[in-house]
Amino acid sequence: MPDADPNRKLFVMAVCTDRPGQEAQDARLEFMQGHLDHVESILDHILVAGPVFADDGKTIIGSTLIYKTDDKAQAREWLEADPYFKAPIWQSVEFHLFRGALGGAVGGVTYR
Repeated sequence: MPDADPNRKLFVMAVCTDRPGQEAQDARLEFMQGHLDHVESILDHILVAGPVFADDGKTIIGSTLIYKTDDKAQAREWLEADPYFKAPIWQSVEFHLFRGALGGAVGGVTYR
């Protein structure tokens, strides 16, 4: 049952884990402009998105996107339209429902 409080919305989080090796890193560079054009074209549907880094703070090991929807099929459609999805970058993609409990992206504290 959906929560009636608009600050307690459910979102869909896509957790994308890169394939190991140089091929994925090279593909990220090759397809980056198309990826950026795509995410900018659906910016109104994204709460937050960005690369995930290894402990060295330099090596990208994946991506996380949180979509402003609670519909996993819709989030999958947006992600599958991303050039990164079709490129040999991600080893796995998981979709999860996510509710922001606190922080600037969800308007402060939402659980009170």
